[in-house]
Amino acid sequence: MSRSHHRHKRLKLRSFYVWHRYMGLSAALFVLIISVTGLLLNHTETFQLDSRFVHSDALLDWYGIKAPDQLRAFSTGEDTVALLGEQLYRNQQLIAGDYNELSGAARLPEVLVIAVDGDLLLFTAEGELIERLKPDGGLPAAIERLALGGGGQLIARTGEGVYQSDSSLMEWTPADADAMQIDWITAATPEPALLENLQAHYRSQVLPLERFTLDLHSGRLFGKFGVWLFDIAAILLILLALSGSIIWLQRKR
Repeated sequence: MSRSHHRHKRLKLRSFYVWHRYMGLSAALFVLIISVTGLLLNHTETFQLDSRFVHSDALLDWYGIKAPDQLRAFSTGEDTVALLGEQLYRNQQLIAGDYNELSGAARLPEVLVIAVDGDLLLFTAEGELIERLKPDGGLPAAIERLALGGGGQLIARTGEGVYQSDSSLMEWTPADADAMQIDWITAATPEPALLENLQAHYRSQVLPLERFTLDLHSGRLFGKFGVWLFDIAAILLILLALSGSIIWLQRKR
């Protein structure tokens, strides 16, 4: 075999090696991203990705996540109970669950009462949930407003009339609203600082880290362009594997 032929083979192999190297450099960043996010997703429970959330304002803005502008709130003097979207707060503490309608809040001697979605939530002074009273347990259905009676009882207005509770909130009897001077608890105007803080907290509870990691892993974080970019990276990895195998076989020969 001629010397020129050997030289041609060496140049061809060198050229192939150069392409292999550049493809490897081009795909290195994507390999790093896919590998790290893949490891995280394989251990979602360990890293609690499904229960932890993204707090970065820049990322939340990138996703277009906004907090509701309207806040419904009631003040009991010691506490402010507010509903923002489906999130219910006592002062700035989130109450677990999703809620739709806040009807009122009242402070009894040892209990904070919150009327929400037709139920009554009972809390201790320290904010611990005592019980959730429902209409099927004797509570008047579809509570619209709350008031405090002169003897420390709770008064509730529903579509069917006005009811008054006993001291345990377990027994409810119809009340004559015309004969009673009822000072119904009205919604309060929240402080701008409270609204701003609750909106910031609301946004920080929307985007789970698992969703963000999945979007970064697939390239969807960057929209359609990102998906195509990661597809190209995947093709580069395939070519990288093939070219590496060819280089190894050529050198072995």
